[in-house]
Amino acid sequence: MEKLLIKNIAQLLIVLPLIIYTLKKSHIKWSALLLFCLFFLQNQLLLELPREFEFLNIIEGNWNWSGKIYAMAGSLLFYWLFKKEFSEHDFFKIKQARNSIRPNIITTLIVMFLAVALAFFLFGKSEPDTETLLFQLTMPGFDEEIAFRGIMLGLLSTVLNETIDFGFIKFGNPAILITSILFGLIHSFGIDEQWHIAQDWIYFSQTFLYGLVLGWMTIKSRSILMPIISHNLTNTVGTIITWIK
Repeated sequence: MEKLLIKNIAQLLIVLPLIIYTLKKSHIKWSALLLFCLFFLQNQLLLELPREFEFLNIIEGNWNWSGKIYAMAGSLLFYWLFKKEFSEHDFFKIKQARNSIRPNIITTLIVMFLAVALAFFLFGKSEPDTETLLFQLTMPGFDEEIAFRGIMLGLLSTVLNETIDFGFIKFGNPAILITSILFGLIHSFGIDEQWHIAQDWIYFSQTFLYGLVLGWMTIKSRSILMPIISHNLTNTVGTIITWIK
């Protein structure tokens, strides 16, 4: 557990300079910023609980069903307790913003096409497995979209500027960028048994770019519904391709 906590704190420290640089200096909401950091740590710790303590692994299987359930329960409880902190950036809605459905569907189809290409050309062949199919159809999208695009993107959107400014040059939404960096890091950054740092830059690039897309979809629709659907469909299609290639 100590190693896990240190890893997660290190991931937060990586994005901290960007958070500080893009804060709304006129009105800093320290409570929302603190909640963002605490939630990230909570989410990652709950996710790993069954791996750290075997008796908490309530669902047997090859995938971390129990951890995902704990993480989702923690996310929903967190949202219920601190809902007022999200103000106008509350993305826990089914209703889609006007003119967002069509571009989000097109984006989902493009991402699924890219997932098929990656699975076909870069990933090895795997054997069909019912548990894997059920897991990819449900868990990743619900857990990660509620956490990253629902809660973390919502909290950061309340405390950060809408764009990153370097002089006269304006870049994208810093809240999307920061949550995408963390999304990439949780999939690629690790510390082994000898306390050596391991970073898979290829996997980071894939998940970081995917995080940018999912963040854009959330801001566009003002809802995490389409990101959840897109995430689960993309994971499932990619998995099926490795079975039939």
